[in-house]
Amino acid sequence: MKKLEEMMELLTDELAGFDNSVKKLETLCKNLDTIKIKADSSNIEYHLKEFLKEQKQHIRRLEKQLDEQRTQLEASRNLPEWLLTLYAIGMLLPLFAIGYFGYQGYGLQNQKKKAFEQGQDQIIERFTRYFEERPEAYEAYKEWKETIQGVPSE
Repeated sequence: MKKLEEMMELLTDELAGFDNSVKKLETLCKNLDTIKIKADSSNIEYHLKEFLKEQKQHIRRLEKQLDEQRTQLEASRNLPEWLLTLYAIGMLLPLFAIGYFGYQGYGLQNQKKKAFEQGQDQIIERFTRYFEERPEAYEAYKEWKETIQGVPSE
């Protein structure tokens, strides 16, 4: 029985401890009902506004850099147009020069041909006059020509 009494004593101690815990819980519940929690998001809003300001500044800087690059690209397009014009002039000028000098050379060949024909006509005319004035030279020329033509060519 002694054990039963010890168990009963322990049980009563435990019940007393449990009772105290319940009382504390009740007082805490009453306190919770009286405490009003206010949702304060001002700190989050402040940080969000600061972040948005930084993002706007960053976007402005990027737009400014993009505009600068666009203007540089537009300015760089002018050089190739000049270069193309210069290249076209550089290529057409020698072609015109070759054409001009080629035409002049062709005309020069015609002039040389005409001059040769005139010279040939003049020589034939001179020889004809010479042979008319000196018939004995004409006879010697005929003999010489026959000897040349009579020689077999190799």
